[in-house]
Amino acid sequence: MNRKPRFKSAALPLPAGLADVALIDAASCAASGGMSISWWHTEVAAGRAPKPKFRMPRCTRWLMSDVRAFWIEFADRAAADTQPGARVIAQATKASALAKAKRAACVSAVGEAAA
Repeated sequence: MNRKPRFKSAALPLPAGLADVALIDAASCAASGGMSISWWHTEVAAGRAPKPKFRMPRCTRWLMSDVRAFWIEFADRAAADTQPGARVIAQATKASALAKAKRAACVSAVGEAAA
């Protein structure tokens, strides 16, 4: 009687030479940094993350060495940012001012239309 093993064998680590040329998908790129896939695609579209090396319908892949370099640089930038709270407050203040200006413009347009 041939029985299948109950447990699958653990995956072996990639050899160092293969890791530099391995192609990985967006889920692996995002997971390696603990982010969501949508965040990863946003970063790629904005030009902050590396562009894919292989792109076909339903099969987009990035070079693992490029992704590794991106995450190292990302961590270095985060460590160098001494006041991330100040940057967020500045962005929120700017967005709030723009929203107030849009609301004021809408109110004045409605007032002019009623008159």
